[in-house]
Amino acid sequence: MDSQLKQRFIISLQYLEDTPDLLERETAAVVDKLRAAADRLPISHLLIGWHLPARLLDACRMEAEHLGMRFLRWHPLLTGDDIFQPRLSYQVIGASGHKVPGYCGKSEFTFVCPNHPEVREAVSRRLENLLQQGLYHGFFLDRVRFPSPAINPLDDLGCFCEHCRLRSAAIGLDLEQVRKTIVGLDQTAQGRLSLMQILLGGVAPALSKETTGLLLAFLKFRTQSVNDIVIMLSKSLKHAGVEIGLDCFSPSLAGMVGQDLGALSACVDWIKVMSYAHTRGPAGIPFELLGFFDYLSTINDLDPSRILGWIGDAIAIPLPATRQALEQKGISSISLEEELRRSVQTSLAPVLAGFELVQIEGVTELNDTQILADLDAVRRAGVAGLSISWDLWDIPLERFDLIFRIFPSISTTPGRP
Repeated sequence: MDSQLKQRFIISLQYLEDTPDLLERETAAVVDKLRAAADRLPISHLLIGWHLPARLLDACRMEAEHLGMRFLRWHPLLTGDDIFQPRLSYQVIGASGHKVPGYCGKSEFTFVCPNHPEVREAVSRRLENLLQQGLYHGFFLDRVRFPSPAINPLDDLGCFCEHCRLRSAAIGLDLEQVRKTIVGLDQTAQGRLSLMQILLGGVAPALSKETTGLLLAFLKFRTQSVNDIVIMLSKSLKHAGVEIGLDCFSPSLAGMVGQDLGALSACVDWIKVMSYAHTRGPAGIPFELLGFFDYLSTINDLDPSRILGWIGDAIAIPLPATRQALEQKGISSISLEEELRRSVQTSLAPVLAGFELVQIEGVTELNDTQILADLDAVRRAGVAGLSISWDLWDIPLERFDLIFRIFPSISTTPGRP
């Protein structure tokens, strides 16, 4: 790892996610937004989107070079990009036996199985082709996980494809037994509660020792599956001498999507943790926890007033008292600080706090007081940097000024301490 990377406060910025209006954006407007952001904040890394027309890609690359920024490709690994379009046969299969659909049917959230041999070959070949283009200083790998099971573990907790079955059998894990166990747990109130507790890394007192061991072995198998594909890809990227960043769930949620922050951090230069405290969208802490709340609340035998308490106990952070409060306000800055501390303590690589500043109706509703409190939590947690999230195009630039109020010593020169 670059010793300078360890020493400086890193500020990364994601830009130009694949959206329906991307091709219509004026080159001048795109460059002006980036330049204006750099005028307000010392951005060290520009994480550029994966489906840009050549004119926008070239313009952003030249501007990043002019501004002294590292230019990394923001690359969705296991959901496909502009070239790699996953086949239906590649998709993750849930415990119900169905292919796991993308969130809201979106292809960018439709995951493929990391144990499928053709998937491993295709993603490896795709990265190799990108390396040969020589456009990037490195790669920011996104969507390196299994689908989140929070909304419906029966349908969304995977994978049970033939390739996973073969690989798990080789280590003595019977996936059919695992699948039947999940189906059985889904049928009762206590079963659902126990499944939530296991997925969130908590203790499930109602489960037998054998059932607990079986489910934990399954979760370990999934994390190893993700670890293995990252290890495989990081070898070729490191051999090429490029930088590697990794997008990860917040530590309390990482295990349920097959991410082991400690193991993954050994393979990369830095990790961004998506400890989004107020986001009502995939990977946002409120969004994922609300998924579990609604999953449990459909069972009449569970007291709705106690559900958030059970979820909070499982992840060991305080949560708001009501569903409405969690949805509208998210988690507190104290809980955010605890999540980030866990990341720092777990990771072997520098940790960047993924910090939502986007303004998207129905997804984020932020105010200056809350942003400042959360930034102070980030400061106290001792992270190595900030990853401004998640697309500059949707961020009001005046919010960057708030960062200097909490981090007044940040240099105005990109990438410098």
